[in-house]
Amino acid sequence: MVQCGDMAAVSLHAPVALARPVDELTPPGAKHLVWEPKWDGYRVLVGAGRIFSRNGTNLTPLFPDLTPVLSSRLPDGLVLDGEVIAWDPAAGRLDFDGLQARMTAGRRIRSVAARRPAQLVVFDVLAAGAQDLRGRPLRERRAVLEQALHGMASPIVLCQQTDDLVLAREWFKTLTAGGIEGLVIKDADGTYPTVPGQRVWWKVKARQTLDMLAIGFTGDVAAPSSLVLAFPGDVDDRGQPVTAGSTTSLSKSVGRSLTPLLHPTGATFERSFAWGAAEPTRVTAIAPFVVEVDADASAAAGVLRHAARLHRARPDLDVGETK
Repeated sequence: MVQCGDMAAVSLHAPVALARPVDELTPPGAKHLVWEPKWDGYRVLVGAGRIFSRNGTNLTPLFPDLTPVLSSRLPDGLVLDGEVIAWDPAAGRLDFDGLQARMTAGRRIRSVAARRPAQLVVFDVLAAGAQDLRGRPLRERRAVLEQALHGMASPIVLCQQTDDLVLAREWFKTLTAGGIEGLVIKDADGTYPTVPGQRVWWKVKARQTLDMLAIGFTGDVAAPSSLVLAFPGDVDDRGQPVTAGSTTSLSKSVGRSLTPLLHPTGATFERSFAWGAAEPTRVTAIAPFVVEVDADASAAAGVLRHAARLHRARPDLDVGETK
């Protein structure tokens, strides 16, 4: 394994640092904390004008607008960790759907890219020149990164970072309006992992409680595994609720408690609730009822990018009056 100081390039298939979810901005036992926005895009490693996903997939062909800039501006031997994002200027927020449209664009990729140009937000550096930097503390890697990106303008952007907890709390309150998912928390003295699956950072997602409609379920009516959700008032041309996403997996006890509220209509349908899922999930349609869920910041854009956590059922609320 390549160690800090060895004169060797870091592969774009190298393991990426992961973050474990926590509920507060100051995880117990953590020291020398810094905070960064958590972006809603594609996590990537970038080097030599190429873009690879965290799983090692070559995404370079999907970004004909971005890769020429990377090739011309970034020196050879620089391996960066970051997030590719797209911005919707009309909505004033990040546009994950516009970014994801590239996945199925095919020969239309250049026109799709032109409609919603991509940016690269960089938050770490794994190698500079021929030197592996992963064994160095984050504060040193950050200094190298700031020097490497000094004077560069969009579409290559240096991620914001602060060691001020007061400012971090302000970011957590205000940046989510623009589609930021929350904050990533790091140890300024921490090194970058070289083994897959290591969660050396922390993440706190901004969540909001809102009323949604349960319109179906997965699993068995006696023990549903999740509820399928729709936003109130969001209907298709036939007046049927539009599927927005699902809840996280329900415990057996919670599932059983919901059974009396599940009234199947006799219809079923299939939906994919995870990007890249191999098989769609079969859903049993039900007469809608209101549930209160904890959703992440993506709900503000009328989508559920991630499964929502069921807070409680609200059969006391009228479906037609829910906003």
